[in-house]
Amino acid sequence: MTLFYYIAASHELPTGSFGQKKTVMTIHDYIKNVNPAAKDQRFMQTLLEKYPKGDKLMDVYDTEEDAAGLYITGPLNGQFSPFLRYPFVYQVNAEGGSFKINDEIKYSHPILYQTSKKCLVELFNYLHSNMEIGEDLELYCCWAHGQRRFSDAPNKELDLLIDLATFQLGNEFEWKERQYICVKK
Repeated sequence: MTLFYYIAASHELPTGSFGQKKTVMTIHDYIKNVNPAAKDQRFMQTLLEKYPKGDKLMDVYDTEEDAAGLYITGPLNGQFSPFLRYPFVYQVNAEGGSFKINDEIKYSHPILYQTSKKCLVELFNYLHSNMEIGEDLELYCCWAHGQRRFSDAPNKELDLLIDLATFQLGNEFEWKERQYICVKK
């Protein structure tokens, strides 16, 4: 089983990667200009065996925080939730982080805290950019049981309403399992 995160909207939303800061270069340029020692690493040797000219493009990130962001796919076809009101349902992945930050993570795993906070900032920036004033959408997190999704009903005690006009992401936030979040703008 896997924990999945979803956005449900009344209209189509953009998909793809959001928030990552990367440079695209060839394997050859990476070894020559960025990391000459990489040519001795097994992974790079495997790539060079597969692409001997070194002309394969690769993404390069300066920091782990640069690699953090969102990846959104969808809309999902044929998998409808009995409790989500909107028909356009998208899967949301936190790339390089998670949707949970708190003081414990901040001090015990500072890089994870930074990357996770960036994922959350990107999530709320994405929502703000893709909503009209007066509109709302839904967020939900649940386990997928094989091909079945949305088989677990929301835990009503975790329901949350976020008004983007007043919401400020602090040092603690968690998008919890079976949590239904209504986001308004």
